[in-house]
Amino acid sequence: MGRKSKHSKEAKIKACKDYEKGYSSFKGIADKIGTTKEVVRQWYLTYKEHGPSALDTSATNQSYSEKFKLAVVEEYTLGKYSMPDLAAKYNIISSVVRSWINKWYNGIKIKDYDPKGDVCTMKSRKTTFEDRLEIVQWVIENNMSYKDAADKYSITYALVYKRAMQ
Repeated sequence: MGRKSKHSKEAKIKACKDYEKGYSSFKGIADKIGTTKEVVRQWYLTYKEHGPSALDTSATNQSYSEKFKLAVVEEYTLGKYSMPDLAAKYNIISSVVRSWINKWYNGIKIKDYDPKGDVCTMKSRKTTFEDRLEIVQWVIENNMSYKDAADKYSITYALVYKRAMQ
């Protein structure tokens, strides 16, 4: 099951064109379609940088290397670009760029991301009480890595999360 955007690609393009032609401000467009001016601004910056195809909704998570994330953070820290401008430049959601920058500023290691779709979509196996205890213990000992636990024990991410939160 893919993501469902609140606004169609056509509505986003219309918003961008309306802004470009001077019909309304980001805020005016946002109020009219029921979103925020920051969202409309991000659509416009992305549209301007990459064209209409950049406003397509992706059905899957993107994977970014540690090296790429650090390069984006470095561009920000050098003052070359604002967060929204970086997001538009690389066609990444600005909240993702913000999270990388926040991690870097707070001394949290920025890691590679591998979505491992098979872990999230696999059929789960039956687990015994002892299995669940072992899984929860492993999660605690391994920095609360639910995705890795799901992969290691061949169960769904949701089941690992549910067990760890009980």
